[in-house]
Amino acid sequence: MAELVIAGGTIVTMDGARRVIPDGAVAVGGGRILAVGPMAEVVPAHGHGNPLVIDARGKAILPGLIDGHAHAGHGLVKTLGNGDGRAWMEACGRIYTRASPPSFWFAEAMLASVERLMFGVTTGVSILGGGDSVTRVDDPGFCDAHCAAVSMVGLREILAMGPTRPPHPWTYVGADGVERQIGFEKQYETIAANIARWHGRGGIRIATLMPVYRKQQHDPAEVQLIAWQGRAMMDLAARYGCLFHQDGHGAGSIAMAERMFGLCGPMSLFSHCTDLTDADIETLARTGAAVVHNPTALAAVRGYCPAPALMERGVRVILGSDATAPDRSSDMFRHMVQAIRLHQRHYRDECLLPPGKVLEMCTIDAAHVLGMGHEIGSLEVGKLADIITVDMAAPHMAPANMPVSRLVYFASGGDVRDVVVGGQVKMRDRVPQGVDVRAVVARAEEEAAAMLARSGLAGMAEEKPGWGQVRR
Repeated sequence: MAELVIAGGTIVTMDGARRVIPDGAVAVGGGRILAVGPMAEVVPAHGHGNPLVIDARGKAILPGLIDGHAHAGHGLVKTLGNGDGRAWMEACGRIYTRASPPSFWFAEAMLASVERLMFGVTTGVSILGGGDSVTRVDDPGFCDAHCAAVSMVGLREILAMGPTRPPHPWTYVGADGVERQIGFEKQYETIAANIARWHGRGGIRIATLMPVYRKQQHDPAEVQLIAWQGRAMMDLAARYGCLFHQDGHGAGSIAMAERMFGLCGPMSLFSHCTDLTDADIETLARTGAAVVHNPTALAAVRGYCPAPALMERGVRVILGSDATAPDRSSDMFRHMVQAIRLHQRHYRDECLLPPGKVLEMCTIDAAHVLGMGHEIGSLEVGKLADIITVDMAAPHMAPANMPVSRLVYFASGGDVRDVVVGGQVKMRDRVPQGVDVRAVVARAEEEAAAMLARSGLAGMAEEKPGWGQVRR
């Protein structure tokens, strides 16, 4: 029996036939989709028993969006540094090792999860930290705080973590305020504990991570060490059925990762992937490793991800926000449009990346890359009911034709009205359910201020807009 019926909207199913159903309805029961089709068929068959009905007239109904790459922690360091990318990266490293107690990670995860929810992102990949591959892996309590917050909001997430870049140990300040030297073995122990505690618990999954090796002059001892550490992360992922993630590939590093360390395979997901060599592209095509393309990231300014060429070679490419900082949100509608224009401008070809393709890249294609294509990414009978509605009646969305094009080119995350995750209504008519948004924001502001005081980085929050300047 249906517990929820979403009726009257234009359904963009993302199913195998890519059906678009005007005046359609979706019936949900037991957390899964019971029926998808014309409202005249679905409502009479599933409207009995007094289910909750969401009126979707004037809206599009589509699967929840998937963000293939983001960073936990960044939500409380956004905008710092006035566009100085290197200073910002260094600040992240300091904050994530010395100035971020569990309360920081809880508040940031609540803020980022509510942001994702209100933008219609129901599943996301997040790294537990950032900067130059600095993840919070000195104690399981930090992962606990993050995952507890994500679970409270009710989203799905793949949380990636791995060792810091050699040499080890690294200095961390723990939850008790005590400074400790944390070596690889302790980091590995923490990652394994986090997997055991959280992988497959509710909507949480864990992925392992390794820093990207980019050196052109090789120290044999360092190479041997990295190979051993990389294999440890790959083996840990294989043991638990986790993804393996790397952030920041480019210019020969993918071919090197496979040739020297054996890090490429069907469960490997590599972000950015800019200025790739022919050997990089061949390696991706041969090994089945996937790429997450982040078109609004600073990496897309410093280099070019050849996403169209990769897809033409059969490489799986999905979209990520690289959110939420220093200058971008997790609004996947924004990233879809940016991806289209980025590649059309690069090739001077306005036919590249039609709207249907970029929508696939953050729904069904992403679901398959994350190993979840049998459960999410499309609206089909038997799949988990991750569903969003998008207002199509606002002035910027008129006139009412070509719904897929209108969604991709004209919608924004602010047009998302309703969000359902696993059959549970998480946002209704733009109001998150069971979450006090004002309290979430207030707590985030308090933790951000405390973090700036602890880290000594308050000066980085003094804004210099660049009035009258053409270049900073």
